[in-house]
This record gives sequence, structure tokens and C-alpha cells, in this order.
Amino acid sequence: MATPEMSSSGSESSESTDSAPEVTGQARGGRPRDATIDARVLPVVREMLVETGWNDFSVRAVAARTGVGRATISRRWGTKAELVLTAVLRDRLEFYDIATEKPDGWIDAVINQSRTLFSDPGLRAAIPGLLSTFESDPAIGEALWQSLAGSAASQYADAAEPADRENAANDALAMILIAAGTAFFASVLPGDVTPEPVQKRIDALLRMIGERVVDNQVFTDD
Repeated sequence: MATPEMSSSGSESSESTDSAPEVTGQARGGRPRDATIDARVLPVVREMLVETGWNDFSVRAVAARTGVGRATISRRWGTKAELVLTAVLRDRLEFYDIATEKPDGWIDAVINQSRTLFSDPGLRAAIPGLLSTFESDPAIGEALWQSLAGSAASQYADAAEPADRENAANDALAMILIAAGTAFFASVLPGDVTPEPVQKRIDALLRMIGERVVDNQVFTDD
């Protein structure tokens, strides 16, 4: 399949007409919006990323397979990168929940969710293109980071004493970066480099770091 023509923001050129019929529901321009579009489109996006990789993945092909109009898809997800990010991250990463248990539940959530995220075949197929998109449009990467990790760090910090909240937020962000970065790097290495005993040791070391971080924080009783 030929690589689709891309705009500088990572989206496909939209010059061709959209021959698939429009669906109904409440769209941006006031048109009723079909609540089933996400369920019809996002699983197909994940499947096609694994099948084709980032370069040969196209919104046009998603529209053809799902029967959802290309214009409809483009209205909901403005760029190829936005569509892919929604597909590979939705229901797979919930960092906003990491502050609900302290300390071991929080640490385990960061470790487990990071590994689950980067072991997903769809995300691994999309990583090269997403990294390129983040480089050309840093605002996308910044918004993604704030939506995933920023809110989680704030929630974690809110549980600390007021005088300690800035340090708590920084510690939470650092822990997420360490765990996610480790999971990402391990995911791109050959399996024989990171066998199960090595993975278990990585987890143990991450827990040691996380427990030390939590032990240094003073939390409220609320």
C-alpha cells in the first residue's frame, strides 16, 4: 500500500471526496452525532496498525473497512496522529487512578500500566510515526503528557500536606517517567535481552524507588 500524502502535522491530505455515507449523531457543525462511531472505528485502527504499520496506515483505508465516512472520521479526529493516539491509549492507560492507593497500590499501578501500554502491538506499530509527529508538533506531545501524567501527579500531590505538595507532584512525575521509560525501552529490545527474571528484577527496583519516594512524603488523613 502506498504511503498516504501527509500534511506537516501528520494528517493525510483531504483533497479527495468522501464517498462513504455520513452517519448521524451531534457533530461539530451541529449535525447529530453517532455515538457508535468510536466503537466502529477505534478497534479497526488498532488492527490496521498491526497489519500495515504507521507509514501505510491511512484514514482512507479505515473508512473503507468500517463504512464510516472519511470526512466523518476527520471531523472527530483532526489528524492521523490524533486518531491513532485515541485508538491505542483509550481504555489502556489510566494514570489518573494511580493516586487512589498509597503506597504499594500506586507504585504497582504505574509499573503495570506502563508495561501494559508498551506491550500493546498497536502502540508499538505506531511509535515511529508518533515520535516523528511529536518532534514536528511538540504541542501534541505536551498535551498528551499533561492529560495522562499531569492530572495524575496533581491528584497524588493533593493527598500530601500543603507544604509538601510541590515535591509530591515532582516525585509522581519522576516516577511515571522512570517506569514508562523503562517499559518503553524494554519493549523494543529482543525478548532474550529482557527475560522474565530480568523483568521481575526491574519491577523490584522500581518498587524500591517508589517506596522510597512515598516514604519521604507526608500525607493527609483525608
